[in-house]
Amino acid sequence: MKRSQVLKIGTAVIAASLLFTSQPVQGAAASSPSYELVLDSGSFIEGKAVIKQGVSYLPLLQISKDLSLSAALDQSGKRVTVLSPTMNVAVRLNSKQAVVNGKGITMSAAPFKNGQEIYLPASFLVSALQGEGLTYDRLAKKLSATGIYSGNDSSVYGGLRYEISQEGKLFTTNAKGKKNQLYDFKKEIYSQPVYQFTKTAKGLVILNISDYYGEPMLNKQTFTVVIKNGAVIRQSYVKYFNRFEENAVLSVNKKEIILTDGDTLRILEDGTGKISQTYNLKKLGSEDDTYFVEAVDKEYILIRPNKKGLLTYINRATGERTLLYKTLLGKADQEYAEINDVPFFGDQIRFTERKGDTLTFHIGPMTGEASDHTMKIQ
Repeated sequence: MKRSQVLKIGTAVIAASLLFTSQPVQGAAASSPSYELVLDSGSFIEGKAVIKQGVSYLPLLQISKDLSLSAALDQSGKRVTVLSPTMNVAVRLNSKQAVVNGKGITMSAAPFKNGQEIYLPASFLVSALQGEGLTYDRLAKKLSATGIYSGNDSSVYGGLRYEISQEGKLFTTNAKGKKNQLYDFKKEIYSQPVYQFTKTAKGLVILNISDYYGEPMLNKQTFTVVIKNGAVIRQSYVKYFNRFEENAVLSVNKKEIILTDGDTLRILEDGTGKISQTYNLKKLGSEDDTYFVEAVDKEYILIRPNKKGLLTYINRATGERTLLYKTLLGKADQEYAEINDVPFFGDQIRFTERKGDTLTFHIGPMTGEASDHTMKIQ
């Protein structure tokens, strides 16, 4: 059973290589002790284990369900395969031989089936799930382990682990440990990056990597790649200071891909990555600054200069610009947007949705309370 409670313990640091020297956990002769597995996210899962002839076993199907892993029996009903973004495990009932990410492993004991459940040696399954510290409390009759893979690693997508090095080289690593370089940004990474994946309607993958750094984290650099069939077909890099808006990666109607380096906006065709339109952001916004691109639709573009921070509506057909704070805010909030510099200059206007020809914006608190406003597409 999966529990959402978060434990007040440090997240275990798991070694990149898995340790599969499986030793039986010796315990009392109890046939069904409990187990508690602490995940790398800090939450935990629990249930009933089995001790058989001195070896502790864990229920594979229940744990797979709790961790949202794919576990399936083949047609013979004897071979079980478990899949996760970082793991491929195959075992056979009543056999000590297993295959983990393509490598043969000998388990301490053979898996067995009891009713609808399949039981694997606890030491093997914990190691396969990147856990550690397997122990058995005789008094409490409980098996425990920490660092179990939760699936919450933001750098894992589509069966690959993505990693950008300190030198700005982007790599993928598959479940068998094979590493491949996708791209070299030739930029230094200063902190722990954040990975965000978006899949387009036609199967392309957009990866945004954000690096927040400096004291107190006032700098942000964003690395973006568009991936097709495992290869980078487009990329961009942009750096901002003291402002943390998010650039759109897809148009509002999800039909176009959006890339910006802060100076230029490129609009790409989905499926091919072909550039359909290019815009000079400094010309559109009339400010010599680095720009965020917060929304793109067939009639308009929403951009924001890094320093002044005023969200600007651009008519795609004519290039006409409208400073939205002049349209959506009252006099006091307009003045606030122009002169307040804590934590930075600018308005608190955020685009939220489009319905028909009406755009909705959320206005964060400035001189008054937060509110929502609408406007018609111009």
